[in-house]
Amino acid sequence: MCFTGGFALGMTVDPSVIAPVLSQPSLPLPVSKKAKASIHLSPEDLRVVKDRVANDDICVLGMRFTNDRAVPAERFATLRRELGDGFIGIEIDSSEGNAWGNPKNAHSVVTEHLVDEPGHPTRAALDQVLEFFRERLLPPG
Repeated sequence: MCFTGGFALGMTVDPSVIAPVLSQPSLPLPVSKKAKASIHLSPEDLRVVKDRVANDDICVLGMRFTNDRAVPAERFATLRRELGDGFIGIEIDSSEGNAWGNPKNAHSVVTEHLVDEPGHPTRAALDQVLEFFRERLLPPG
């Protein structure tokens, strides 16, 4: 999460990684236009991840708050462009005055800013992560 949030994407080059979750992937720090869109992978590693998405039924799950300057929308746009349907992006409204009361500076989807109440989008995000892990990590049946 946070500084390590994007590491799961790089680790996906290893065949043992089958359920990568990017929880507010904030590196590289979004200090330039290029860095905002960067997913911090070499072209070779991106090629491997894309191949795994296409051929190994790998899917990458990512989470962010919409107003989180540490995890810009451009980064998730890059993930969608590069991985297509192999990327599930969860983006939770944190705009000023949002219906859920999420703070404008919300960052940590499933820890600090989790609202553990049924129907709240952060709780729904946590439930989606847990289901993602169950589907991908537990044996069938």
